[in-house]
Amino acid sequence: GILKNKLKKKIFEFNLSKNVKILNFQKNPFPIIKQSNLFILSSKYEGLPNVLLESLVLKKFIISSNCRTGPREILQNGKGGFLFEVGDHKKLAKQIIFYYRNKRKCNQMLLSSLNGLSRFDYNKNLNEYYLLIKKFI
Repeated sequence: GILKNKLKKKIFEFNLSKNVKILNFQKNPFPIIKQSNLFILSSKYEGLPNVLLESLVLKKFIISSNCRTGPREILQNGKGGFLFEVGDHKKLAKQIIFYYRNKRKCNQMLLSSLNGLSRFDYNKNLNEYYLLIKKFI
């Protein structure tokens, strides 16, 4: 987007070129997510952040902004991944460092989120709606 050049300058300024890459739009981001160590969502706003569910399916630990809807529920109030307040880059940085120093603990948290994934299963939820509607027909 419009901040791409500004981001590139910051990456260069902080000597992060070996660690940070800016990619263009990806129609299928799964191969990239699969190669990653963890997934970070820094959104200010979300509806249902499907990308968090997709990352969990790929067994990636998640650090997410605590935007109004979605992340808190998906990450079970922080039991299944880390939450930080929108815009709190210092806490985000601390959580990234904690992840790299405590992968075993974080993997246990990831298991908690994986166990809760069935709540978002499309077929399961569709069937529950069907049974509910059927009661009134």
